[in-house]
Amino acid sequence: MPTKKQKQAVIRQLLIPIILIIAALLYQPVKGLFVSKEKPVETKADGGSLTVSYIDVGQGDATLIQKGNFSMLIDAGKNEKGQMVVSYLKKKGIKKLNILVGTHPDSDHVGGLDDVINNVQVDTVYLPEAKKQTKTYRDVESALKSVNKTAQMPEIGKEYRFEKNVVIRFLGPLKNYKEANNNSLVVQLAYGKNRFLFMGDAEEKAEEDMIKENYDLECDVLKVGHHGSYTATGDNFLTKADPAYAVISAGKDNSYGHPHAATLAKLEDDDVQIYRTDTMGTIEAVSDGNQIHMETEKGKTNE
Repeated sequence: MPTKKQKQAVIRQLLIPIILIIAALLYQPVKGLFVSKEKPVETKADGGSLTVSYIDVGQGDATLIQKGNFSMLIDAGKNEKGQMVVSYLKKKGIKKLNILVGTHPDSDHVGGLDDVINNVQVDTVYLPEAKKQTKTYRDVESALKSVNKTAQMPEIGKEYRFEKNVVIRFLGPLKNYKEANNNSLVVQLAYGKNRFLFMGDAEEKAEEDMIKENYDLECDVLKVGHHGSYTATGDNFLTKADPAYAVISAGKDNSYGHPHAATLAKLEDDDVQIYRTDTMGTIEAVSDGNQIHMETEKGKTNE
């Protein structure tokens, strides 16, 4: 007759494979929640329009995304452009932003965020931590404190769904880079069959890491990284993104020479239609989930 110890040994042998199977099942990621290396789930167009406004803030970035009751602002230009961005939001009927993003602490991206925070209700704020504290960054922190908000880092690779059919996903930064530009929050937006990519000031090093991560970077509209600088939009990245349209936000006759000729030539060689805020003013991309209509303040369209 087996002893008590022998019985316990048999039970342990039976339980171990069962425990391993359960652990393996629990470890599997939930599809649609963490899908960092797959395409965003293709959503169904619901008959409504999604509008992406690339606001002309001179040498800087500010982009508004709207769909139904959902609104999201990515960056808000320099300090002196903050009130202009607030006025634009009000003109668009924005009383509340679901998401406010500062891609990285450079003043031409986050300078106007304090004005936005002080004048528009904001649900969630995403902002990377600054490696160097500047007055501009401290102003943003003070504005957040005054409305009892705290900036967060989004979970990279996670999908955020709004209005049922709008999917937002943050693709970067994938590392803690030395360069502030490469630490930019990179945003992917999907509505129906249409996809948008917003690069902040991310440069080739960050682009290559996203490629190595096996992200599907294909998009219809690419918000070109770093204002069209030659340090961004590498050949490999452009091949992977394969955009139909490229939007470049830059100031007229800016001292950096943005957008650089090499970047423009690269886009033209790939038959990408280029839209520039420095020559066309504010640019709007309107998606019905299947097709995108491009229109500019100065009258150019893609039709």
